[in-house]
Amino acid sequence: MQILIQLSIFPFISLFLTLVFSDNVTKDKSQGSLFRSVLKCIPYLIEEVGRNDKMTEIIPQHGISIDPGVREEAVQVLNRIVRCLPNRRFAVLKGMANFILKLPDEFPLLIQTSLGRLVELMRLWRVCLSEELLAKDMQNVKRSSLGGDALQRSPFHRSRDVSEFRASEMDAVGLVFLSSADVQIRLTALELLRCVRALKNELRDYSANEWGDSKLKLEPEPIFIIDIIEENGVSFFIYFSVCLDLGFFELDCLK
Repeated sequence: MQILIQLSIFPFISLFLTLVFSDNVTKDKSQGSLFRSVLKCIPYLIEEVGRNDKMTEIIPQHGISIDPGVREEAVQVLNRIVRCLPNRRFAVLKGMANFILKLPDEFPLLIQTSLGRLVELMRLWRVCLSEELLAKDMQNVKRSSLGGDALQRSPFHRSRDVSEFRASEMDAVGLVFLSSADVQIRLTALELLRCVRALKNELRDYSANEWGDSKLKLEPEPIFIIDIIEENGVSFFIYFSVCLDLGFFELDCLK
């Protein structure tokens, strides 16, 4: 019964999300209230919305709605998807990144706020990893004390998380906003780059815990943008500024 309800309501949700965004400025309060109610259902009652790439592209747009209730609920939807749908975590990050890259430079506060939300989503992913590892360890200890076998891998968290987090794409977003004229945007971009490295390393540790070190030995050690910045300091920014002036960088990595 629940499956039939989800299938029947999904086309309506997709259309409704699109229509509300297109009329984001002129919508009345009753419409905003209805939309908040719809968002509260994701992904608990309307799980398929969270699994759809189009929705992870549209929902971040409502994070800048003129309705404060819609803004807050849109942020919470993304947080819930990260927590409840592990295999959609990178899709949420990518949807947010694509949205930020489309924001006009004339709105630095929106860019800085949205970048901050992207950083918070990465931190939430890291928190989820820690909680999942802790829960698994506790269950293993409990099962061992009862004389049982080691706990099998969690069905909710698979190795896809490691392969699906493409750190280079998130690094590219941070690199773009390092060239911003706004100091706060540059600082947030630096924090984003630090989070990319931390998250990737923690995902590698998680994979080692799940599969053993033998698989990771075959993988090359990743190099992150923040590593280059920390190693070269000011000289990196001088080189980066020259490359920007010469037009060497074009952002198409997320297309």
